[in-house]
Amino acid sequence: MSTAYERTAIVEAPVRRAWRVFVDDKESEAWMGTRPSDVFETEEVKIGAIERNSLVSWSQSQAGLAGWYETTVRFEEVASGTRITVVRSGFGDSEDWIHYAESTSHGWDEMIADLVLYLETGVRGTRHFPFRSGIAATTLPSAAGLKITHVVPGGFACNAGMQPGDVLIRLNRASVVDSMAVGVITREHAPGTEVEAEYVRGGEALRGRAALSEWYFGTGEYVGHPGNYPKPKLISASSM
Repeated sequence: MSTAYERTAIVEAPVRRAWRVFVDDKESEAWMGTRPSDVFETEEVKIGAIERNSLVSWSQSQAGLAGWYETTVRFEEVASGTRITVVRSGFGDSEDWIHYAESTSHGWDEMIADLVLYLETGVRGTRHFPFRSGIAATTLPSAAGLKITHVVPGGFACNAGMQPGDVLIRLNRASVVDSMAVGVITREHAPGTEVEAEYVRGGEALRGRAALSEWYFGTGEYVGHPGNYPKPKLISASSM
């Protein structure tokens, strides 16, 4: 599984305008959003190369993970406006890094959508951080669908009977093929809402029902926040 991330978007805005929303703090907050700092662990950011109306880069370290990863954003004038290319690289290849890279890639997909919306309409979508509930488990994509990798004891996934290695195929009767589908359910429903999960273990389809957890359930057992990457004491396939 590749941990590199690259996305390109064409936005109907001049290059100088697109560049400015990355380098101006108030402008960047309009589409990046403001994360709940009382739950997320701190990170360190170092500004890299900045070329006016052309390029912005920075590097980040994340609490609990060794090393730094890089983000480079390039701006190119095209007939309809600006081509913005975001490249994030330098993630480690450990299991923790793979979980983090997968989670942050979905976050950037959402933020890029909010970026384009803001540049083209002036509307702040703020679609990335409205967390409500969670399934208290980490997941990774697989060819068969969304695979459970770790569960937090006492959380939704555990109480619904799920184990590491299971493939989650439905949540609240809605089809699940990736983590974005789970996000729709957990953003719509409050913690404590009982929903049904359908998952596959071996050659058998199983069902379980439980109350959705707080989205930050298990924070003390995670580096960062739930859904990113687990500490070893969580229930994992290797510990069963």
